[in-house]
Amino acid sequence: MSDELSVLKEALQQSRPIEKLEQIVKDLLGKGYSKESILAEFESFRERTTDENYEDVVLDVMDFITGWCSPHKCIDTPHTATLTDDNELTYFIIHQLSVIEKAIEQFHHYLEQKHFNLQEAEQLLENSRIVGKLNQRQLALLEHVLKNSHQMSSF
Repeated sequence: MSDELSVLKEALQQSRPIEKLEQIVKDLLGKGYSKESILAEFESFRERTTDENYEDVVLDVMDFITGWCSPHKCIDTPHTATLTDDNELTYFIIHQLSVIEKAIEQFHHYLEQKHFNLQEAEQLLENSRIVGKLNQRQLALLEHVLKNSHQMSSF
Protein backbone atom coordinates (compact mmCIF):
# COMPACT_ATOMS: atom_id res chain seq x y z
CA MET A 1 0.00 0.00 0.00
CA SER A 2 2.94 2.37 0.45
CA ASP A 3 3.04 2.62 -3.35
CA GLU A 4 -0.61 3.67 -3.36
CA LEU A 5 0.12 6.48 -0.91
CA SER A 6 3.17 7.77 -2.74
CA VAL A 7 0.82 10.43 -4.08
CA LEU A 8 0.24 11.63 -0.52
CA LYS A 9 3.02 14.19 -0.58
CA GLU A 10 1.91 15.38 -4.03
CA ALA A 11 -1.64 15.85 -2.76
CA LEU A 12 -0.38 17.85 0.21
CA GLN A 13 1.43 20.24 -2.10
CA GLN A 14 -1.66 21.05 -4.16
CA SER A 15 -4.03 23.97 -3.63
CA ARG A 16 -6.77 21.94 -1.89
CA PRO A 17 -4.91 19.18 -0.09
CA ILE A 18 -7.75 18.04 2.16
CA GLU A 19 -10.09 17.40 -0.79
CA LYS A 20 -7.32 15.59 -2.65
CA LEU A 21 -6.57 13.36 0.35
CA GLU A 22 -10.27 12.65 0.86
CA GLN A 23 -10.47 11.44 -2.73
CA ILE A 24 -7.35 9.28 -2.27
CA VAL A 25 -8.91 7.69 0.82
CA LYS A 26 -12.23 7.07 -0.96
CA ASP A 27 -10.37 5.48 -3.89
CA LEU A 28 -8.39 3.24 -1.55
CA LEU A 29 -11.55 2.20 0.30
CA GLY A 30 -13.17 1.46 -3.06
CA LYS A 31 -10.21 -0.78 -3.92
CA GLY A 32 -10.83 -2.77 -0.74
CA TYR A 33 -8.25 -1.35 1.65
CA SER A 34 -9.39 -1.23 5.26
CA LYS A 35 -9.67 1.97 7.27
CA GLU A 36 -7.11 0.56 9.70
CA SER A 37 -4.47 0.02 6.99
CA ILE A 38 -5.07 3.49 5.54
CA LEU A 39 -4.83 5.05 9.00
CA ALA A 40 -1.58 3.17 9.63
CA GLU A 41 -0.10 4.59 6.42
CA PHE A 42 -1.28 8.09 7.27
CA GLU A 43 0.17 7.76 10.77
CA SER A 44 3.46 6.56 9.37
CA PHE A 45 3.58 9.54 7.00
CA ARG A 46 2.60 11.93 9.79
CA GLU A 47 5.43 10.69 11.99
CA ARG A 48 7.98 11.17 9.19
CA THR A 49 6.93 14.65 8.05
CA THR A 50 8.61 17.74 9.44
CA ASP A 51 6.10 20.22 8.03
CA GLU A 52 3.42 21.12 10.61
CA ASN A 53 0.95 22.19 7.91
CA TYR A 54 1.19 18.76 6.29
CA GLU A 55 0.74 17.12 9.66
CA ASP A 56 -2.38 19.18 10.41
CA VAL A 57 -3.95 18.29 7.07
CA VAL A 58 -3.14 14.59 7.52
CA LEU A 59 -4.62 14.65 11.05
CA ASP A 60 -7.79 16.29 9.71
CA VAL A 61 -8.24 13.57 7.09
CA MET A 62 -7.52 10.90 9.71
CA ASP A 63 -10.37 12.41 11.74
CA PHE A 64 -12.63 12.07 8.69
CA ILE A 65 -11.68 8.39 8.44
CA THR A 66 -12.25 7.60 12.13
CA GLY A 67 -15.45 9.64 12.41
CA TRP A 68 -14.10 12.33 14.75
CA CYS A 69 -15.73 15.02 12.64
CA SER A 70 -19.08 16.38 11.50
CA PRO A 71 -21.30 13.68 10.00
CA HIS A 72 -21.10 15.21 6.53
CA LYS A 73 -17.28 14.97 6.54
CA CYS A 74 -17.11 11.35 7.71
CA ILE A 75 -15.54 9.03 5.13
CA ASP A 76 -17.32 5.68 5.19
CA THR A 77 -16.49 2.48 3.41
CA PRO A 78 -18.86 1.90 0.49
CA HIS A 79 -20.75 -0.89 2.25
CA THR A 80 -21.20 1.04 5.51
CA ALA A 81 -22.11 4.43 4.11
CA THR A 82 -24.96 6.01 6.01
CA LEU A 83 -27.34 8.82 5.26
CA THR A 84 -27.37 11.76 7.57
CA ASP A 85 -30.69 12.92 8.95
CA ASP A 86 -29.76 16.61 9.36
CA ASN A 87 -29.79 15.99 13.12
CA GLU A 88 -33.51 15.23 13.11
CA LEU A 89 -32.95 12.34 15.50
CA THR A 90 -30.95 14.60 17.81
CA TYR A 91 -33.72 17.20 17.82
CA PHE A 92 -36.30 14.48 18.48
CA ILE A 93 -34.31 13.12 21.43
CA ILE A 94 -33.78 16.61 22.86
CA HIS A 95 -37.51 17.32 22.52
CA GLN A 96 -38.43 14.03 24.23
CA LEU A 97 -36.01 14.76 27.06
CA SER A 98 -37.59 18.19 27.56
CA VAL A 99 -41.03 16.55 27.67
CA ILE A 100 -39.77 14.09 30.31
CA GLU A 101 -38.20 16.92 32.34
CA LYS A 102 -41.50 18.84 32.23
CA ALA A 103 -43.42 15.75 33.34
CA ILE A 104 -41.03 15.23 36.25
CA GLU A 105 -41.41 18.88 37.29
CA GLN A 106 -45.20 18.57 37.14
CA PHE A 107 -45.06 15.36 39.17
CA HIS A 108 -42.93 17.07 41.83
CA HIS A 109 -45.40 19.96 41.91
CA TYR A 110 -48.26 17.47 42.31
CA LEU A 111 -46.48 15.74 45.20
CA GLU A 112 -45.77 19.07 46.90
CA GLN A 113 -49.43 20.04 46.56
CA LYS A 114 -50.59 16.70 48.00
CA HIS A 115 -48.15 17.05 50.89
CA PHE A 116 -49.37 20.59 51.54
CA ASN A 117 -53.02 19.42 51.47
CA LEU A 118 -52.24 16.63 53.92
CA GLN A 119 -50.49 19.00 56.32
CA GLU A 120 -53.39 21.43 56.06
CA ALA A 121 -55.93 18.68 56.81
CA GLU A 122 -53.91 17.47 59.78
CA GLN A 123 -53.77 21.02 61.17
CA LEU A 124 -57.52 21.40 60.74
CA LEU A 125 -58.10 18.19 62.67
CA GLU A 126 -55.72 19.19 65.44
CA ASN A 127 -57.45 22.56 65.91
CA SER A 128 -60.94 21.16 65.47
CA ARG A 129 -63.53 20.75 68.25
CA ILE A 130 -64.15 17.24 66.95
CA VAL A 131 -60.80 16.03 68.28
CA GLY A 132 -62.00 16.05 71.86
CA LYS A 133 -65.15 14.13 70.93
CA LEU A 134 -63.51 11.27 69.01
CA ASN A 135 -61.91 8.25 70.58
CA GLN A 136 -58.44 6.98 69.69
CA ARG A 137 -59.70 4.49 67.09
CA GLN A 138 -61.78 7.12 65.31
CA LEU A 139 -58.84 9.52 65.23
CA ALA A 140 -56.54 6.78 63.91
CA LEU A 141 -59.10 5.95 61.20
CA LEU A 142 -59.36 9.62 60.13
CA GLU A 143 -55.58 9.95 60.09
CA HIS A 144 -55.29 6.80 57.98
CA VAL A 145 -57.91 8.09 55.51
CA LEU A 146 -56.11 11.42 55.17
CA LYS A 147 -52.72 9.84 54.65
CA ASN A 148 -53.98 7.25 52.18
CA SER A 149 -56.63 9.26 50.37
CA HIS A 150 -54.94 8.55 47.03
CA GLN A 151 -55.58 4.80 47.49
CA MET A 152 -59.28 5.05 48.31
CA SER A 153 -61.92 5.71 45.71
CA SER A 154 -64.84 5.86 48.17
CA PHE A 155 -65.38 5.75 51.89
